[in-house]
Amino acid sequence: MLENVETFLKKNKSLVISSCSYNNPNLAKCSYIVDGTTLLIAGEQNTPFIEQIRYNPKIEVFIENSETTLKYLGRAEIIGNLPDQEKLLGELAKKDKLIRKGIFGIELVRIVPIKIIVPQWDYIQDFKENEPSIIRDFFRSIAKTLKIWVKGLRLPFISVSVAAVVVGTAVAYYETKTLSWLYFILAVIGIVSFHSCADLLNDFFDHLSKNDEVNEKLTPFSGGSRMIQNKLFSTTRTLVGAVFSFMITLGIGLYINSEISGNLVLYIGMGGAFLGIFYVGKPFKLANYGFAELAIFLSFGPAIVIGSYYVQLEKFFWEPEPVYSSIIVGLLISLVLFVNQFPDYEADKESGRRNIVVLTGRKISSVIFIVVLSITYTTLILLVIFQVLPYLSLIALVSLIFAIKAMITTRKNYDNYLAMIPAQAMTILTALAFMLLMAVSLFIAAVVW
Repeated sequence: MLENVETFLKKNKSLVISSCSYNNPNLAKCSYIVDGTTLLIAGEQNTPFIEQIRYNPKIEVFIENSETTLKYLGRAEIIGNLPDQEKLLGELAKKDKLIRKGIFGIELVRIVPIKIIVPQWDYIQDFKENEPSIIRDFFRSIAKTLKIWVKGLRLPFISVSVAAVVVGTAVAYYETKTLSWLYFILAVIGIVSFHSCADLLNDFFDHLSKNDEVNEKLTPFSGGSRMIQNKLFSTTRTLVGAVFSFMITLGIGLYINSEISGNLVLYIGMGGAFLGIFYVGKPFKLANYGFAELAIFLSFGPAIVIGSYYVQLEKFFWEPEPVYSSIIVGLLISLVLFVNQFPDYEADKESGRRNIVVLTGRKISSVIFIVVLSITYTTLILLVIFQVLPYLSLIALVSLIFAIKAMITTRKNYDNYLAMIPAQAMTILTALAFMLLMAVSLFIAAVVW
């Protein structure tokens, strides 16, 4: 009977594949190449069935003709090392009219059967050899779950927020040579949760406004996480994740506020929550009225740095060190957002967003990017000259290696979204390197001097 199955697979040319992520099913029709009972299919990256397979290999396949329906329960795997990879991809891509779109190419997928069912033949066969062990499947599921949440929460971007906490803590340590590890750890967890909440809300509201749907110029750093568009998360799960993250932030904030004098943590938290929730959320939609950069500057600069400083010292009287340091951090993190707006220009404009890039155009914005980044480094030098920061803080100038490349690339390629990808990467590296080097200099200076 297995021979009949193989003959049936060879005679047919297309299948319907059902993939799923967190109870979000997706159906896709595609051509296939068969080798025994192993199937090869192809799909464009950044489409639901390819992205769902990337995180959940369990699939169902349906192949039918006028008389027979074959149901195929299997495991799918994206592969890239077959001897005839290019030939197979070319053949399948031609049949299904698949094309490369920007940075997204075409993936080759291998499907092996776990069970094949043909009701008309009263045929059921298990393929135990293709089933992974329970232990291996368990750990693989954990790894896939972590991977999908890392993508959904955009953890690489959260690193700049953590760096801002480190800067605020370093400034406090530089002044007093004391450090509360408890408050530092709580601050990091709180900021990670806050940033996660902001990112999930951004995905949620950008889906409602169709901003992410109409955005075709996607890069690894802009265009949203695409979790909703690729059916990895539902809108409900995205919103629940945002609420859960916010509750963690709220709990930590209220605890710290109850343990230290004053209510500055409460006020900062309320301000940050407002800016984070209503950055693109109704009814204020700050990003739609020209306040996008200001909201990011305040919530990820002064709010985080001064807040981290305050929980360490339990005092704040507009000291120059935390204030000026928070301005530098705010500018750097705002520039990360700013450079990501270049590829999003058309989508932002169409969806009604009015950030600086949309208001001034990409050409002028490229000059603004260079000017603001130059001001950031000039501010650092002036703070050292006027002894607000130690001379050792000039080590942060090492990050100019990344900053110069970001400025040159932005100026040359402001209207080419693919060529802007290195500028986006270099801007993130600039912000991280600058903040961490400045923080390290303050920690060292506190010990040495």
